[in-house]
Amino acid sequence: MPRSSINSRDIFAQKKLRPPVKTKAVKVAGSIQLVLNKDYLPTLLNLLEQARSRIDILAYSFAIGSAQGVLATKNAPYQIASKLAEIKRKRGDKVRIRLYIEGLRETAARNKTTVDFLRKAGVEIVYGSTHSKGFCIDNRFLLFGSTNLTNQSILKNYETNLLIDDPHTATVFDQYFMHLWNGGKHGGILLEPPLIADGGFKDVLIEMIDTAKTSLNFSIYFFNHSEIEKAFVRAAKRGVKVLGFIHHHNSFALGYVRRTRDTAMRLMKAGIIDLYFGPGHLFTHSKYIVKDGTEILLGTGNWLHEDVKIHPQLYIHFKNPKIARELIGQLIKQINDNHTNQMAD
Repeated sequence: MPRSSINSRDIFAQKKLRPPVKTKAVKVAGSIQLVLNKDYLPTLLNLLEQARSRIDILAYSFAIGSAQGVLATKNAPYQIASKLAEIKRKRGDKVRIRLYIEGLRETAARNKTTVDFLRKAGVEIVYGSTHSKGFCIDNRFLLFGSTNLTNQSILKNYETNLLIDDPHTATVFDQYFMHLWNGGKHGGILLEPPLIADGGFKDVLIEMIDTAKTSLNFSIYFFNHSEIEKAFVRAAKRGVKVLGFIHHHNSFALGYVRRTRDTAMRLMKAGIIDLYFGPGHLFTHSKYIVKDGTEILLGTGNWLHEDVKIHPQLYIHFKNPKIARELIGQLIKQINDNHTNQMAD
């Protein structure tokens, strides 16, 4: 069992979509900062305060109240929605705010409460299908990663995000945003590096695993994908050290939890012993992998067949030894912090 302690270019459309191309990890020209867990809310509120002309938002779950429309005015998502409303009230048309939000899956009912609130404030909103999340400010700043706009995600989960100050990366994000905003679907766009749209992350992830020479360090929420699983087994057989932190929960999404647990057990039987379950009382919701201490793939997609084939996602693939060291350090800290967590076979 997993142990418990440890020392763009839009080319969709009317015609054929070109086959995905292999992407190399690039160095992002601008600055990158890791934003973890509870640091997300103050970072985001400060970022919104700096907006001058445009705020584009992708959200899977944005919950300022119940599905019945009752607002929770003391929760973290309400602070975000109130900040957006305040910006529109103070600056009006000088700042354009657009929100593309999930309107089809189970979170849609609670999202409607937020949509009604923000529409009254002047925010432009389109419903669609997405599991991506992120804020792009003034075509320059991008706050992007695993955090949903729910109280649980913002204040309680293990989450991993990046704050990027780079016009190129922001522009590519907005290309993806506009693809969805204008009715584009999953698999309908290829993006320029460093971003990867939708199921394209799967091939990049497998290539990273297959070309790793020394180490693979990862944290994942749900994991049940046969090709990715086999790639990890191949890496371990080559002598690559694999360290993983995997979500487990006692009472939520138990079907996905069981599938993830089964994947972990198979990996353990294949000889990958340094796998650890997160605590059962909160969510290990981060989704990233670090290859050989320098190359990073981080994003919104779970390692599931349906997240590759159906649910719109966004990942970033880049090289940054400093951020890689910070991610590995955080991974080890989370495992150490949960050293008493044990699961029976």
